Amino acid sequence: MVTSDLTSLQSEEARAFKLGLLSALGAYLMWGVVPAYYKLTADVPAMIVICYRILGSVLFVGGYLALAGRLDQLRDVVASRKVFGFVVLASVLVTTNWLVFIYSVEADRVLDASLGYFINPLISVALGVVFLKERLSRGQLFALVLSAAAVLYQTLQLGVFPWISLTLAFSFALYGLVRKRTPVGAISGQLGEVLIASPLAIFGLFYFAGQGLTVVPAQDPWLLVALVGTGLVTAAPLTLFAFGARRLPLTYIGFLQYVAPSMQFMFAVWVWNEPLSTERLTGFVVIWIALAIFTVDSVRGHRKRKRNQAG
Repeated sequence: MVTSDLTSLQSEEARAFKLGLLSALGAYLMWGVVPAYYKLTADVPAMIVICYRILGSVLFVGGYLALAGRLDQLRDVVASRKVFGFVVLASVLVTTNWLVFIYSVEADRVLDASLGYFINPLISVALGVVFLKERLSRGQLFALVLSAAAVLYQTLQLGVFPWISLTLAFSFALYGLVRKRTPVGAISGQLGEVLIASPLAIFGLFYFAGQGLTVVPAQDPWLLVALVGTGLVTAAPLTLFAFGARRLPLTYIGFLQYVAPSMQFMFAVWVWNEPLSTERLTGFVVIWIALAIFTVDSVRGHRKRKRNQAG
């Protein structure tokens, strides 16, 4: 009887792991092809696209929570002034990240976006040291120094400050830090963030219309569908990731997070023919080496902690 129960439990755990892996992988694959989606709206100014993305996210994320009967979770967003303040800050950070990302696609600078998301995990570790007093291993410290040297090398060789890469990396890393300290669910928190930003998005659409810009492309219904669909493009991978992250060890999430920037890199170079000079490629290679060191060191550290706990 005990053996049967144990086998059943192991089978359930294996099924949960498989579902989690497929869900998380699906989320990162979606994030990897997101630049291709925003190429559909590239003729629309980024400021207008971000307004649609915010309002579309309210529609689709809110719709998902409503269908799941979980809209009451929004109460967590206003549980206290401190929590609400964190959600407001998260809203500012994530909308900044979205805006710069959309701009990078429209400006044919997806390589810059890819670089930003490659160095994001390293920035997150650095912020953990500064704000959460976490300790770095030697491998992690070396990876951080190596990635900083790569960014500095690219800046000096190309003579251009990589503001897109650094803005994306820092805004998303800070967003992760804020969300980590905010006791709100992933999806309900996302809805709270876009609801906070929605009045500004509505004002933005009216403002740009007043400036003579085409805000509602009635003559191109497919473009209008694509603009509204930015909310679905936001909600779908987020929902999959939230489902998968609860069922996977952090080490797997650590490996999977490189799927999206790798796909963005390949799209940029092989589909959209963005220029990849020797200097830029050298910078990418050094950062990939830093990430390999960082990942191996993180896996070793995780295994060591598990052994210590077991002992």
